Amino acid sequence: MFDSMDRRVSEALLVRPRADGTPRSWLFLLRRFSEAGSYGVGWIVLFAVVGVLSDGIVRGIVAAGCVVGMLLLNTAIKRVFRRARPRLRALDHAPNSYSMPSAHTSMAMVGAATMTQIVPELTPLWWAIAVGLALSRVMLGMHYVGDVIAGALVGLAAGLAIAAPLVASVSSG
Repeated sequence: MFDSMDRRVSEALLVRPRADGTPRSWLFLLRRFSEAGSYGVGWIVLFAVVGVLSDGIVRGIVAAGCVVGMLLLNTAIKRVFRRARPRLRALDHAPNSYSMPSAHTSMAMVGAATMTQIVPELTPLWWAIAVGLALSRVMLGMHYVGDVIAGALVGLAAGLAIAAPLVASVSSG
């Protein structure tokens, strides 16, 4: 029952092509935004830039390590669930890994939690980016809603219980 509901909700959120079958023009931007979360690269670049600009490069390195650690944990969890990716997609692009949980989402939660420690005055921005990344994965048809929820739960747990306190404990120099 959960699986069929998850599939129906996910399909409702999928960005469909135009009536003539061509992709919507703004999908290019959505895809690029979503791809910035691949392997945590977008977060790692952000940590580096903010670290250099704020003299907090050590915290940036620790935060990057936390995001990479989340990717490794997520990869191990995917091998347990072995859930296939959705068949319907907004674009032809398709990852070849398993779907559950969403690594983009779990890394985004860790990224937002750690950036909140590094630049707390921009906390709403970090969480908006994380939620946007998570939603983009469903809208593009890369994940089901359940994958994103699972990724968010794993990422929030790791981000708030481990990564954010670890980054907060590191001096900014």
